Amino acid sequence: MSHWYEKDGSPKYTVIGKNGNERDTTLRDARQLGLAPSVTTVLDVLNKAALVEWKVKQGILAALTLPRASGESDQVFLARVLDDSKQQAIQAAEEGTRIHDAIEASFKGLQVPNDYRDHVSAVRSKLHETFPDVNDWVAETSFASTLGYGGKVDLHSPSHGIVIDHKSKDMAPGDTKKLAYDQDWQLSAYHRGLQLPVNVCANIFVSRTVPGYVEIHVWKSDEIVKAWDVFSCALATWKCIKGYDPSWNELEELCVP
Repeated sequence: MSHWYEKDGSPKYTVIGKNGNERDTTLRDARQLGLAPSVTTVLDVLNKAALVEWKVKQGILAALTLPRASGESDQVFLARVLDDSKQQAIQAAEEGTRIHDAIEASFKGLQVPNDYRDHVSAVRSKLHETFPDVNDWVAETSFASTLGYGGKVDLHSPSHGIVIDHKSKDMAPGDTKKLAYDQDWQLSAYHRGLQLPVNVCANIFVSRTVPGYVEIHVWKSDEIVKAWDVFSCALATWKCIKGYDPSWNELEELCVP
């Protein structure tokens, strides 16, 4: 599902359809309303090797563990395998959303559900350990850039110019698998969209399987600058593929009577 933003940065994830019911916003709606695509929507035009590999592995695991019915055709079995492999992703996404909401609640001064206090405490401890001088973290700030894209940022420090994106993963202490891949592209877009001073940015990885276990990857400022080149190319490609350029001139907006 694609996410969209109005020029003032307000999310426009849904619209009211002709039947009076709420539905997901589409590219057609975006064209009519002048909406900007989210950072993740833009980056969907790029191949993400780590994500593709994970999906392939889920499909293989489903095929290995799903019993085949007697006389079942290859086509029917394949459909069941695909559906079963997607369930893991759905369950992971649902748990990730609960973790995300708990972290957001904590930084907004709201009550954190008991089941996710360990997750939140670990995130806060890791942030303080890594950035001890930062005490102005702001959660869930949305924006829209005149370049024609928008987004909502998990955490950022307005004074230091640091952007944090937290992601949930199935991981445990001692795992040797690489955590950080191409997330710097996303962070660079958020950083530029919020017009923050140049600084490092970071991904915090929160375990879905071991509550209270987190890891952090800090991207150097020059890596974030370089990553912007990738995102800007992706943005240009997205506009070309979709035949839609939602960028605008801020001065023209201010001059509209």
